[in-house]
Amino acid sequence: MDDEIEQFLAEMAKGAEATIHELEIEEATLRALIGDERVEELEQLWTKQLDPADEEDIKRYMDWDDKKLIWIWHRLERSRERRVAAGRAYMIRSQHSTAPAGTAPARPARGPRKPL
Repeated sequence: MDDEIEQFLAEMAKGAEATIHELEIEEATLRALIGDERVEELEQLWTKQLDPADEEDIKRYMDWDDKKLIWIWHRLERSRERRVAAGRAYMIRSQHSTAPAGTAPARPARGPRKPL
């Protein structure tokens, strides 16, 4: 059973890594298409650095590529969180399977960090 769980966690991490790679390529393509100035505005929107009036102004003029870039950032964030969670779970499982009897269990993992 442990081998099946470890294999599942490894496959989960590999799948997340492949998704991240594909999304990063798509992100680079969209960044080049949209342009640095617009990408900077969208990053400020994504990280909630704008006041409400500026936020509404940017949202009003968003096109498909703008929305797709923000969607990609959201998927990248989730995929990276999944990859971290799989790695953490794998490490915790491997510590428990190799830890001598009577040692303290590892601390529970904290939730994923919020983006900057």
